[in-house]
Amino acid sequence: MAVISVCSTKGGVGKTTLVMCLADAFARQGGSVAIVDGDPNGHVAAWRDRAGEDCTVVVQSEADETRIQDVIAQAAGKYALVFVDLEGAASQAVTYAIAESDLVLIPTKVSGMDLQEVFRTYEVVKRAEKMLRRPIAAKVVFTQMSPLQSRVAQHARAEIGANSIPVLATEIIQRAAYQQIHFTGATPSHRDGDPKAAREIASVLGELLEALADQAQAAA
Repeated sequence: MAVISVCSTKGGVGKTTLVMCLADAFARQGGSVAIVDGDPNGHVAAWRDRAGEDCTVVVQSEADETRIQDVIAQAAGKYALVFVDLEGAASQAVTYAIAESDLVLIPTKVSGMDLQEVFRTYEVVKRAEKMLRRPIAAKVVFTQMSPLQSRVAQHARAEIGANSIPVLATEIIQRAAYQQIHFTGATPSHRDGDPKAAREIASVLGELLEALADQAQAAA
């Protein structure tokens, strides 16, 4: 019933890996979940083939900008949660997907160049808001973090916060557990997954679900 688009105008920030992890974590909690793979590279579909029968995430590939809104809307009518993985560009398909979203998650690393893309991505969200004449929530999550970057992260949080963009409290640390997903199909939430990575993903998912619940309550 809720749609979360995960997007950034910059590639290489862990967007697709995060989508896989969050969707699988929700599914293993008993939730019905689908991923609409709007990235022409098709990495999500390749992951699903490796994930095996104990993974219940449904993946639908659709990068056609003329169809992606309909595909997202149809999925939202069937599943409790729909994640949309979008290409790393400010394309028409990205705008259409954001227009169907209840929440937009913007992954970023903490370098200055990556932070500039946060603001570019947020501008795409704001344009979609104007087009629809309704608010679309957006949140930033720090990914591929090193434990040595805590001070840099503080500055990055301050800069993003100064632009009135919320940042999740949870940070995704750079771990081998995330890299191996693309080879084994097993996310941290798998029974053999990395417990530390699994806790990070569960915490991010919890923050997102709480935000969605708050939105639903405010709209009631």
